[in-house]
Amino acid sequence: MSAALNHNRPSASRQILLAASMVLMGSLSMVAHGLSVLRDEELAGSLVGNGLWKRIVTALGGSLTRQGDQWSAHVESAKLTTIVLMFAIAAWLAGGACIAWHGRQSFRQALIAWGVRGWAWWLLPLAWESLDLLVYVAGWSDGSSLLRGTLPLWHGLIWAGWLTTGCALGRRPFALPESQTHGTRLPAVVWGAMALYVLVFGAMNLGLYESLQLPHGDSAMYEEHLWNLLHGKGFRSYLDDGRPFLGEHIQVIHALLIPVYLLWPSQVTLELCQSAALAAGAIPLFRIALRHSGSTQASAALAIAYLLYVPMQFLDIAIDLKTFRPNSFEIPLLLVAFDALESRRWRTFFASLGLALLCQEDAATIIAPLGIWIFFRAPRLATFFTEVRSAECGVRNHPSPEPRLEFRTPNSELRIRLRCLGAGLAVFGAIYLILVIKLLLPWFRGGGDVHFAQYFPELGTSSNSIVVNVLLHPQLVLGRLLDVKSIGFALVLLAPLGLLPLFSPGRLAVAAPLFGVLCLSDITNSAHHHFHAPLVPVLLWASAAGIAAIPMLYDRWQRWWQRSGRTSGNAERRPRIEARQIAASGKSLPADAPLTATPTSDANHPRSNPTIVENAALWCALSSLCVGWFLGLSPASIGFWDPDSRAYWRTLYLPGERAQRFPEVLSQIPHDSRVASTDFIHPRFTHFTRSYDYSDYRPNVPKDADYIVIDTRHRYSAIHRPDEIKEYRDHPEEWELLPDRTDGYFIVLRRVRGRDVDRRSSIVD
Repeated sequence: MSAALNHNRPSASRQILLAASMVLMGSLSMVAHGLSVLRDEELAGSLVGNGLWKRIVTALGGSLTRQGDQWSAHVESAKLTTIVLMFAIAAWLAGGACIAWHGRQSFRQALIAWGVRGWAWWLLPLAWESLDLLVYVAGWSDGSSLLRGTLPLWHGLIWAGWLTTGCALGRRPFALPESQTHGTRLPAVVWGAMALYVLVFGAMNLGLYESLQLPHGDSAMYEEHLWNLLHGKGFRSYLDDGRPFLGEHIQVIHALLIPVYLLWPSQVTLELCQSAALAAGAIPLFRIALRHSGSTQASAALAIAYLLYVPMQFLDIAIDLKTFRPNSFEIPLLLVAFDALESRRWRTFFASLGLALLCQEDAATIIAPLGIWIFFRAPRLATFFTEVRSAECGVRNHPSPEPRLEFRTPNSELRIRLRCLGAGLAVFGAIYLILVIKLLLPWFRGGGDVHFAQYFPELGTSSNSIVVNVLLHPQLVLGRLLDVKSIGFALVLLAPLGLLPLFSPGRLAVAAPLFGVLCLSDITNSAHHHFHAPLVPVLLWASAAGIAAIPMLYDRWQRWWQRSGRTSGNAERRPRIEARQIAASGKSLPADAPLTATPTSDANHPRSNPTIVENAALWCALSSLCVGWFLGLSPASIGFWDPDSRAYWRTLYLPGERAQRFPEVLSQIPHDSRVASTDFIHPRFTHFTRSYDYSDYRPNVPKDADYIVIDTRHRYSAIHRPDEIKEYRDHPEEWELLPDRTDGYFIVLRRVRGRDVDRRSSIVD
């Protein structure tokens, strides 16, 4: 026995040495990459703000030099190396202790596994540096732009992988009855995450409104719709010259918020409803994930990943601080539709799709390809429905003393109905979109073309010319789909979900047509605004199904590995009879005999290996968290806490001197007035008789306007003195400058009419 122990000691020592070497190599890789990033202003700016970058360089004992408009930094490696090594060693030891305690294993084993597997992720920055050098030597400028532009995604996935590895190593032995829960009750952790999301984003929306950071166009104008509708002025905003808003989009879903709006007629009401609706999308997503994975833990992790998903959060507060868009409601409604489709609740399915069309006409670009997907997947869907119903009825929940074969018996009548449903949805979606673009919107615009035709100047100036050029010049479309911006756009959508949607390519293809359209314009080719809203539920739906595909791919890889004779520790190949090949009699079937029975269905198969499913879901949640740390606006992002960032919380969400001075302006203007105002204060006048936009887009004040209000201190303000207002400069007899009560923060002009003209004339005489 002592000889055996002495024989194992060198092996264990070598393993510890290997783990320590991996920690050292990973740390040096991170140091080399950190030096490369810190010395380059552009690279550092993609991860942190410019001011924070300068403070980090200074704290590391480096120096900054300016060359024209660019800064360069010199950073000594000794201090950075010391910091990284100290952090790595502390994380290795602390992580090993946690893994050993929680995973019920020895400290030595935990250190070995954590060091080798965890710090393998730290070698990826060295791979990034190698690729960056390779594309630079090759002179591939587009490749360099793509690689450098996606650096935050690389870092997000690296840290997510590192954390996922530590959590996976610390998992306790899996208890089958506790994890395989077939109920649909939402766990408390998901309810808590939803409540936290509403609380945080509700407070952020309120802060933007109170601090006068909220733009009117594409945001507060929707509150004006409800106010005008309730006061007999029609479903319109005077931002659009007073014409009915249906000439812009088929967006009327926010009219359903009127019962709540009557209780609190404010812009904040709409924003709170939107945040609550977006958070509620976690409920159908949890149900979908539970149906595919069979694991409550995995489903909860995916629901939390959704709440952390940066492209979804940018629909609550966009990069330009627009806080309300009706098409955001497409996300929970389409998720409800996908859940209803899989559970065969047809009334809910059709009702959800109908409501989604009220959010914006772009929902049809999801409905049509969804119909195509249903048409071609009808046989497998029929089988899926049959097996899910059996599972819900408890057929699989009761252990049987004897193994039995399960036959696929899809309902042929159901397949026919599904094909008819798919064909009908595809035709309806296409016809609806054509009718909206060519008939409905132009009719409300007085015969004019749709306004979003101007988003695609490279393809044409009208909707007809755009379609013609797309058909006659497909190389233009292909070029836009394969350029750096489009690939980066795709990665920003996929990376925060840990690339899981790629494991369900059929569902992911439902989003392909709309994604292709968005890539054709520089305005829509981004996840920072609102155009990508219909893509989000499809990506989450594909992620839920993709989790279920990972164990099957892993099993296939294991079988291939075993068949190829590469299994470690086996000197010879031995045929292995799998459990599913054993009949009730106990006799084994020939290895090459055709089986009329199949293993468990795609929906239930992952439950045979829930550890992989739950680790994949955890990877997805941590990917959303870590990518959001670099790219988000919420408190879970670095920019929220960086004083030099535009997303700094004190700058955006706390009312400053400008907001505190604004009530003095409101006290000078009666509510029955017609007010022309600049943006960001424009939302405060939507409850007046008329609220006109006075900006570069609409530089002329309407003749019936009674007041002009200018915000002189916003970062986009172009007017700072009364003599810069052309109406007051060119027609001083028509406009009176009211006394300044705001210390120059705002300028208020009042139109001189009737008696006021006579009074001013008598004063002059």
